[in-house]
Amino acid sequence: MSHALPSFSINAGELLQHLSRVIYRGSPLHYGSNSTNRYDDPTRAYGVLYLGRDLPTALMESVFHKHQWLADTKRSITLKEIQGRMVRAVGVMADVCLADLTAPGVMAGYFGLNLGQLTSRDYTHTQQVSAQIYAMLGDDGQPLFDGVLYPSRNNYPAKNIALFERAGTKVSVIEDIDLVDHVGWSCFVATYRIGVEPDPGPVEPDAAY
Repeated sequence: MSHALPSFSINAGELLQHLSRVIYRGSPLHYGSNSTNRYDDPTRAYGVLYLGRDLPTALMESVFHKHQWLADTKRSITLKEIQGRMVRAVGVMADVCLADLTAPGVMAGYFGLNLGQLTSRDYTHTQQVSAQIYAMLGDDGQPLFDGVLYPSRNNYPAKNIALFERAGTKVSVIEDIDLVDHVGWSCFVATYRIGVEPDPGPVEPDAAY
């Protein structure tokens, strides 16, 4: 490309959020490499961790990512599902540099993509973008980016983070918090009009961001 890809920095000391299940409490952060999520590596050579900068975006992109918000106004979640979830408070230990796909002109001008392609359930385009960004090197031969900042599909105009596994030393779990005990949970329930159901119902496997 004839021009540089814009970057976005997250400074050391900031706190990010990741939704997980309580059975993983105390375990290391997991960088998925099975090519099933939006910015995974299509060749499965590196892992990716998906993070939110706020609880609503993290919830909308994980727990509620398949909810039909227009068709189903009930917007419910079972008590069992809530009790089985926790928020991993992830501290940024060293500055993180992300390729900024939300910057003006990047989607069309740099990658030749539209918003529909970036938010599609078909991850072909986004995984190719991930691989391109992962391979970018600076003049010193070192990787330019630690991951990708991209538009939220389910909580627009919020932004999500796809962090490459090679940046794993730059983040660390500060605390695992039961979802129901998170300071932002009650506000999310009220703002997004979420109903809590006693019936456990089936639990679907996670699909991230």
